[in-house]
Amino acid sequence: MSQKSICIILVCPEHPRNIGAVARAMNNMGVSELRLVNPCEYLQHGHDSAMSLAMHSHEILLNAKVYKSLQEAVSDKNFIIGTTNRIRGHHKYLHSAWTLKNLLETSNDYTFVFGRESSGLTNSEIDLCNHILTIPTFGSSQSLNLAQAVMIILYEVSKFLYSDGNSNPSNLRYKTLAKSEHVEILKDNIMNFLQKINYIKNGNDKKRKSVFSKLVAEKKLTTKEVNIIQGIIHKAEIKIDSLINRG
Repeated sequence: MSQKSICIILVCPEHPRNIGAVARAMNNMGVSELRLVNPCEYLQHGHDSAMSLAMHSHEILLNAKVYKSLQEAVSDKNFIIGTTNRIRGHHKYLHSAWTLKNLLETSNDYTFVFGRESSGLTNSEIDLCNHILTIPTFGSSQSLNLAQAVMIILYEVSKFLYSDGNSNPSNLRYKTLAKSEHVEILKDNIMNFLQKINYIKNGNDKKRKSVFSKLVAEKKLTTKEVNIIQGIIHKAEIKIDSLINRG
């Protein structure tokens, strides 16, 4: 999928063979960038190793980058889509894999995040994503195998990439979105400013932080837009400090 930069992130994968199966699915669909957050031991030898299921895909496993947290793993990424089978609290609108095309028209650099086999992504991890996505199921179990989920998402991506009119990347225009690292700094500055003006009285107000995280993430801000908002916050803080000192 050379027309777009596609990255797959697995958060705390618990079973080595699932990681190997994901690598094989990625290789099938022409995607090579795999990032792992606090994974299990997956490169050991034997029947239960990731290598045993990564047929012709060992290079993806060997080149996979490992991180201590999802925030660290996405810091240089600018459009992040988390996967989940349910919506929680004040989190973002839950998109369906069937409507993935609408998200893919926004940018040319995508990161898909998949959570733990047993419990998925946490609320704070979902806050790091621009959008959340679910794969519809119609049986008694809503939980998909990790590699199955990755393959379905990448198949939906390929349908968009190789459909008529989209085979040439020059036909598509995208915004240059701000990287996650800069967006997270903006979120922190917004929260600090809201606390300074007493809109938020508790700096650890997770509920309000989640709401503002949703508002910022879904706007898909460019680097220029982030810088403008940061500048506004900075000017407002200077003005507030001036008024306080004057009083």
